[in-house]
Amino acid sequence: MKGTFIDYELLRQFDLDAFRKRSPFPWENIGGFLTREGFQYLYTNFPSLELFEYHNNRRRSHDQRPHNRHYLAYENSIYHRDRPAEAGGVVGRGQLPTAWQGFMDELETSDEYQRFIRRALGISAFIPRYAWHVGSRGSEVSPHLDTPTKIGTHILYFNTSDDWNPEWGGATLVLGGKKIKAMNPDFADFETSTAARITDNHSFLFKNTSSAWHGATALTSPDDSYRRLFNIIFEMPRRSVGRKLVDRARALFKLPD
Repeated sequence: MKGTFIDYELLRQFDLDAFRKRSPFPWENIGGFLTREGFQYLYTNFPSLELFEYHNNRRRSHDQRPHNRHYLAYENSIYHRDRPAEAGGVVGRGQLPTAWQGFMDELETSDEYQRFIRRALGISAFIPRYAWHVGSRGSEVSPHLDTPTKIGTHILYFNTSDDWNPEWGGATLVLGGKKIKAMNPDFADFETSTAARITDNHSFLFKNTSSAWHGATALTSPDDSYRRLFNIIFEMPRRSVGRKLVDRARALFKLPD
C-alpha cells in the first residue's frame, strides 16, 4: 500500500476542546481514523488467530467477571514479562503480516499522531503499548476502570457491517453515574450507558480517569464470528508512575492528602 494508514486531515479537524469536556470522561467514537485503503489492508491482513493465546477465567483485581478473549501482545506482554516474541501470545514485528508491519512503523514514527495524542490526553510524554484482542461467543468485558498507569487508550475495531451484526453485542459502552460503591459493578449499576460503534473503520479514543468506567456485554455471535480490535495503550513514563499511582488511589478511594 502506498501512502499512510492514518487520515491526518481528520486529526487536524478533531475538536480537542469538546473531547476534553465530554462527560462522564473524555471520549470520542471516531469514524475514519484510518484511510479507506489502510483500513481495508489491515482488516484483510488481521493477524492469524494461531498467534494468540486464550485468556480463560483470569482473576481480575476487584473480582469482576473475567475478560475471556484471545490476546496477542506486540513484542512483550504484561502477562508474560519473560516470554520471547516467538512464543504464543506475543508477536514480533517480523511475524506480522506486511500490512501490520507498515502500520506499526507509522505509529512509532508519526510525530503528528503522537502530538495529537499528547494534546488530547493533556500530557507531555507517554510510553505506547500495543495488543490485539479477539472476542468470541460468550466473551464479555465486565464494567471496569483501567489500571492507574494507563493514561488513555485508542481502540481500533476491525469488523464491518458485512461480518458483524450489532445485535450480537460487542459495542464498547461508556458508563456513567455509578450507583454503588463497589469496584466490581454490573452494567445495571450505572445510570447511563452509551454504545460506541465498532464497525466500518470506527475507533474509540478515551482518557483514563476515576470516572472512566466502560465495558462490553457478553457476545451472542455465531461460533465462527469474532469481534476484532487493536489497542494502542498510552502509559505513564516510569519516572512518574509512583506519584501518579498515589494520586489516583487517593482520588478513587477518597483518601486524604
